[in-house]
Amino acid sequence: PGTPFIMTDNQVAALAGPALRALPPPPKQYILYFEHDSAALTKESRALLATVIRNIKEHPPVDISVVGHTDTVGNRAYNFRLSCRRAKVVADLLAAQGVDRNLMEITSHGKENPLIKTGDQVHEPRNRRVEVTVR
Repeated sequence: PGTPFIMTDNQVAALAGPALRALPPPPKQYILYFEHDSAALTKESRALLATVIRNIKEHPPVDISVVGHTDTVGNRAYNFRLSCRRAKVVADLLAAQGVDRNLMEITSHGKENPLIKTGDQVHEPRNRRVEVTVR
């Protein structure tokens, strides 16, 4: 290899600009929160859902990941079912607004992948969520 050198922004744009412009936009991630022991979105998350739908319609995605989660309260089987319900609720709300279900991958983690690490049987509202990633 040659000796390293610093390129100006204009030189980088001239050399790599076309390739950089051809890259897909970075994924957008949204976190929607739920009421305790429920598949009902919080008031704030219902408002955010409108933004998610608007962004999907403005920039049609290639795929959408919808992943449900719970806090650590309750047993593993119950939390897995609850996180599935949460993910399905969000997918149904997106579909009701015209988002193609074929673009959605719906999964759930139950209490196995907390956003905020806690001990078992701990109420943590930020873990009661669905993560939506739009690519």
